[in-house]
Amino acid sequence: MRYLILVLLNLPAILAGFVNILTQYKMKHISTARFRQQLLLWLVILAALVGSFPLYNYLNGRAPLDSQELSAFDIVEATAIVYLIYVVNDHRRKLERSEKIIRELHQELSIRLSR
Repeated sequence: MRYLILVLLNLPAILAGFVNILTQYKMKHISTARFRQQLLLWLVILAALVGSFPLYNYLNGRAPLDSQELSAFDIVEATAIVYLIYVVNDHRRKLERSEKIIRELHQELSIRLSR
């Protein structure tokens, strides 16, 4: 049950990450290479979230979804890490977008001043 709570708490951030990068790619705000990198990042996070705990239990000889050792702190910690990755990634994207706009404005200003 605790494992299900862990997955359900983190799934919205992972899905928001997927939707965010897909939207940015479709709006041509990010390159194909950046899209692939971001997609790989969120797929790795999803795979680690879904697969690491059952694999750990399997290697220790317990049932794959046995969540007796998973404490509330572990759930909060994993959720905080995933949400922090989402926030940092979103801020990085916004900063890159702002830098691009400033660069374009600076170029336009330089062209106008040279006339």
